[in-house]
Amino acid sequence: MIPEIEITCRGGTVFINSVTVEQYKKYVSLMERNGSDRITDAMFFNKKIIQEIFGNRMSLTELGGAEVIEFLTAAKGIHFIMQDVISEKLLTIVDVEPIERETSAFDEYDVENGYEDDVETEENPWKSCGEILDRVIKIAIRLLKNSYSQCMREDVVSLLEYLKFELDTVNENK
Repeated sequence: MIPEIEITCRGGTVFINSVTVEQYKKYVSLMERNGSDRITDAMFFNKKIIQEIFGNRMSLTELGGAEVIEFLTAAKGIHFIMQDVISEKLLTIVDVEPIERETSAFDEYDVENGYEDDVETEENPWKSCGEILDRVIKIAIRLLKNSYSQCMREDVVSLLEYLKFELDTVNENK
């Protein structure tokens, strides 16, 4: 269950208590593009995230006029739900053991002499999350026999729990 998040803008309170696949996909996309360390960029992306998650019911200007404590509480709540609840479920659908790369005495020599590119460039974790989400959407479309737009309207937590159940019980009837 996702905790309720609310924000007051223009004297009215807007709240959410569930997240759709589409909202999560938009969140992942915004987080992937948010690579800046500047506070102004972070605030802009938080405004965009709040705007998307609350269904575009408020403009960026209205969000700029919201009480700071309410704005930051809503942003923090959204990040908690997206990262600590939904992303955690997404990344644990399939239990995978991490692959350890064995080091060689020649690794450093290979890099220095151009035989190998720099040791593993760090990939944006949100890009990986988006790719996993796209695969989950494809699987959900096949399992549920829904259209893409129907799948995007599904509650993301319920969908991930259902897919986890299906994957865990796939071999029980054979």
